[in-house]
Amino acid sequence: MSRVAAILCALVCACTDVENGPAGDPAGTLSEPIFRCSVEPVLVRECSYNGCHGQQSALRVYSPGKLRATPPANIDEAVAPLTEAEHHANFLSAAGFAFGGVAADDNLLVRKPLPSSDGGFSHFGGAIFSGLQDAQYVAIHDWLAGSGKCP
Repeated sequence: MSRVAAILCALVCACTDVENGPAGDPAGTLSEPIFRCSVEPVLVRECSYNGCHGQQSALRVYSPGKLRATPPANIDEAVAPLTEAEHHANFLSAAGFAFGGVAADDNLLVRKPLPSSDGGFSHFGGAIFSGLQDAQYVAIHDWLAGSGKCP
């Protein structure tokens, strides 16, 4: 067999079928109770500004006094505690960043708000976390990694 034929045979034999099945739902692998007690408070405090993570953002965060699922009719409705639907929507919005099994260390939820000196990406709001030891970073990272806990 000629060398070209051998290479061609090796290439043809090395081909395999690729199956594109549906990806798993990241919300099914992440803890919503841990999200509510350790991650959601960070997102509400640091990320819930309408100009940043309002209606048109990939990470949309509902919070009292800011974005609400239903436009409030008065100030009391605007500052009322989040509804169950809003809590769950916040969870789904954050969980969407775990799509495809992205490792917690590489996840945009923790990388974008890090300082560039700690591997952070460009974030319009600047660095939110002080570094890899920041309690807010740790809370979100550990939730994404499946090792989060409530304080």
